[in-house]
Amino acid sequence: MTLRRAAALVALAALAAALALRLRMPEGLVLSNGIKSRFWPWAPGMAGRALEAPALTDPVLQFVPWLALAHHEIREGRLPLWNPYQDGGVPLLGNGQSALGSPLAWPALALGIDKGWNLSLLLRVILAAAATFLWLRDRGRSPEAAALGAVAFAVSGPFVAWLEHPHTLAAAGVPLLLLFGGRLAERPARRDLAGLALATYLVLAGGHPETALLAAVLAAAYAFFRADRPAGLLAPASGALLGAGLAAPFLFPFLSYFAASAARLGYARHPFVLPASALVRFVLPSDPGSNPIEAAATVSLAVLVLVPFGLAGIRRDRERIFWATAAAALLFLAYGGGAAQAVANAADAYFSRGLLLLPLALGFLAAAGLDDLAARATAAGRPGAGRALSLGLVLAAAAELLAFAGGVHAVSRDAVLTPETPVIARVRSDPGDWRILPLHSFLPANTATDLALDDLRGYDALGPLAFRAAREEIGRFRNVPSAVDVLEPWDLAPGGAALDSWSVKYILLHPQFRFGAADLNARLGLDLEEIAAGPDGRLLVNRRAKPRVRLEGASGSARLTARVPTLWRVAVDAAAPATLVVANATFPGWRATVDGTEARIASPEGRPFAVPVPAGAHEVVLEYRPLSFRLGLACAAIALLGLVLALRLLPP
Repeated sequence: MTLRRAAALVALAALAAALALRLRMPEGLVLSNGIKSRFWPWAPGMAGRALEAPALTDPVLQFVPWLALAHHEIREGRLPLWNPYQDGGVPLLGNGQSALGSPLAWPALALGIDKGWNLSLLLRVILAAAATFLWLRDRGRSPEAAALGAVAFAVSGPFVAWLEHPHTLAAAGVPLLLLFGGRLAERPARRDLAGLALATYLVLAGGHPETALLAAVLAAAYAFFRADRPAGLLAPASGALLGAGLAAPFLFPFLSYFAASAARLGYARHPFVLPASALVRFVLPSDPGSNPIEAAATVSLAVLVLVPFGLAGIRRDRERIFWATAAAALLFLAYGGGAAQAVANAADAYFSRGLLLLPLALGFLAAAGLDDLAARATAAGRPGAGRALSLGLVLAAAAELLAFAGGVHAVSRDAVLTPETPVIARVRSDPGDWRILPLHSFLPANTATDLALDDLRGYDALGPLAFRAAREEIGRFRNVPSAVDVLEPWDLAPGGAALDSWSVKYILLHPQFRFGAADLNARLGLDLEEIAAGPDGRLLVNRRAKPRVRLEGASGSARLTARVPTLWRVAVDAAAPATLVVANATFPGWRATVDGTEARIASPEGRPFAVPVPAGAHEVVLEYRPLSFRLGLACAAIALLGLVLALRLLPP
């Protein structure tokens, strides 16, 4: 290893260590778990806790529960394909934002959240910085200038703000797209083809489609710019296609879920652009007048000062024209007013998050400006001063960005992220396979995943459209300022037939509600009984709830003999031809067999499973085996074979 490479590795390690300390990783998990203190059943036990980073709720309510469930499934020797605990059951791997295919998330999958979450966050920063440094060095920038660009991207306001989200899983690999895609556009080589394929996989597996889309447009435009002839685009297009093929086991299930989702129709999506006043966040990162996450834009004052020097040399360096144009386009998408809003509405995408990629463009221009200043110092006979200036600006940018990074995230010191309270313990002590339905903001949607409780509510970017339509028979679900996918007590449908059919046995209430089971029964015609009450909540039992697994149309019995997320095994004994009903939402990818023979699922998508069974004793198996995943595996195998063949044919 050369001294220069050793110095680069030491600098990268120092940056990672400094960020870890600034984010207080030694104190606990970088996670705003304190938001649970604002919800029951945890409010009494977490009373008085200061609420840090209140805008960072999604990692607490979505990403960490999904990773924890996937870790559990992998530890049990199962593929993490299905989440039975939200929305009546939804894809887990197919939910793109679970990002289970991203190597940057694998520490949490392999080690669990307590040991792997912080490591996953650090890996994103390390990769982003190293990849940007390599790309800028490849473009002829000095080590100091490349380091400035690396710091400007990896510790920028947008990257740090979205650090706990899949946005950064996708964005971290974008400099590698630029590095290998640009090289391939100029000269096909096996190393660069493999690099582009793996970089494409990394970006797509990151799980954030909007970031991946912006990255693809940017990388394609850059390859077009670097190619001296149209044929030069063949190699980068081939590398990107091979990378997409490698990601197919995750892409195809996502596309299948998207086709069946509420997001396909723009449900609960309201793309927006940032007001021009939010531009102040470039120089005042702590500005209280804008969203602390969505509007984060800091790239350091040192970078902003150097950008004009980079633009000054635009006539002698065509690539600076490209990055100036890219920066302008990304700024337009984020702050472009009515025109940008029209683009966002047409694409149904939050393109303001293109701020994540803006530091790459500004970093390139700033790095070029820094080298120009150093060259002037050398030409004036003061090379030492030029080097000192370069190093000083890099350190100043790092110090500035690290200083602001410390005020963005919270730290959780909780030994158990989602503790079990007396009311929850009472529910979990029931050995049956019943469902729960928390009302108002009790047990926010998705936190039931942490407790292995089957909830009818859910919270992700997709949401199963057919089930949510069927679920309206239970009552009116809506979003409120403090929570997502909420059912208020008086929005329950009168009669409760859907509650009974979906096997909702337990209803959970806030302890402050002045009404109880008697009031709900009288007003809505339900049959509820309060069986537990305490400072953490009240528990009502629905005495008319039907069994989760039941036989209809004939006398007999249906008994659940085995259950894991992707498989339900039921022993049926029917006196006559009947229908086995399992109160799980039918979804594409589930199949049924009766005594090992393929059987028809008679229910429409989103409704409880209904499987016709003949008279007598039989074994019925419901299994989730999505064709999209199997096709994805086949596609990945073909892509891997194609990559191997291409590497044998291309020059080194």
